[in-house]
Amino acid sequence: MTDTLNLRVEQPDAAVPAQPAKKSLLGRFAAQYADIATPFEVVLPNGAVQRFGQGAPTFRLTVNNSNGLRAVAGLDEGRIAGAYLAGDLDLDGDMLKPFELRGSMKDFHLVTAAWRFLQPLLFGQVHTNKKAISGHYDIDSTFFLSFLDPKTPCYTQGVYESADETLDVATLRKFDYAFTKLKLKPGDRILEIGPGWGAWFEYASARGVKCTGISISKESIRYLNQRAQELGRDWELIESDLLEYQTDRKYDAIVIMGVIEHLPDYLTVLRKFITLLKPGGRIFLDGSACTKKYELSSFMVKYIYPGNHSFLVLDDFLHKLARTPLQVEEIFNDRVSYYLTFVQWAKNFDAHKDFVVKTFGEFNFRRFRLYLWGAAYEFLSRSLDCYRMIIQYPADGAGE
Repeated sequence: MTDTLNLRVEQPDAAVPAQPAKKSLLGRFAAQYADIATPFEVVLPNGAVQRFGQGAPTFRLTVNNSNGLRAVAGLDEGRIAGAYLAGDLDLDGDMLKPFELRGSMKDFHLVTAAWRFLQPLLFGQVHTNKKAISGHYDIDSTFFLSFLDPKTPCYTQGVYESADETLDVATLRKFDYAFTKLKLKPGDRILEIGPGWGAWFEYASARGVKCTGISISKESIRYLNQRAQELGRDWELIESDLLEYQTDRKYDAIVIMGVIEHLPDYLTVLRKFITLLKPGGRIFLDGSACTKKYELSSFMVKYIYPGNHSFLVLDDFLHKLARTPLQVEEIFNDRVSYYLTFVQWAKNFDAHKDFVVKTFGEFNFRRFRLYLWGAAYEFLSRSLDCYRMIIQYPADGAGE
């Protein structure tokens, strides 16, 4: 599947004349967006409403106090995100539309940016990985299960053939593709790096494949052990960083879905794969991608993915792969599928707002709401790509 899916964009129901953006408490923000193509409205702390752009507002930004007012007036997306997380701002309406304003805002935060790269230098990459993964994933599994598909809780994109398909159907299509292209058969042993909530394990083990998973998320290991007992499966689960994992076993296939973003040292990772894979074996790998290494907003670094992690940079990855015996057999662009996946996750999450807020607090709801809708927009706007690929270790490639 390539990047050709037609997406229908809904238009506002009616045109409403915008009020002119005169001198405002919003300062430079008001001047910047007076004639913006994306109409929206801002509700000020005193209750006044200011319209921007022509037509019916697509979203509403509510400024609750002076902290929110200062954040908005500063035109700094990092500060605006922080104000939203603190409850100083609220967002309602079409949640894709606010992100159209990002490109005209600044987001330079030196300390946040520098600390990303100081951590692995000071403490080592393995320590940095453990802290980053724990910060994102080591929250009770019911948090993630509140937005992942309830039938196939997979934390990466499905593969859509049409926009009206369910996420479950799209995810099973991806699993079918992976199973077929990896040439798996009953009795084969696979290694999954970052097995998450076990959706792929359930699929593969039901077809007679023996499953081993490694993860540095304690919560994932706990959940999967419990799930294996419930299903009567003999999954092998190992708490380990990939870079520290040692075994004499050689696997028939390796599956790494949406984890390469946490492993930016591609050559080290690829060489590790070679030590774990049987000659003739294959790798399924996919991940969200960008053209610039370590490109990440300050919001993402502070609140979602800390550490020196990076979206997949395809040319860098392929350049490093060319220095090994590994060979790419197939590669596909799944950008549109990841957009559709994130939209479904975001809708699921919004639908479970009451549960999430009650169980995990307003802050955790707000930070993941911003992350899910923001990521959906990044794929929609082509700021992010997504690739899936099949990589083979040739049968005669016993070493480098």
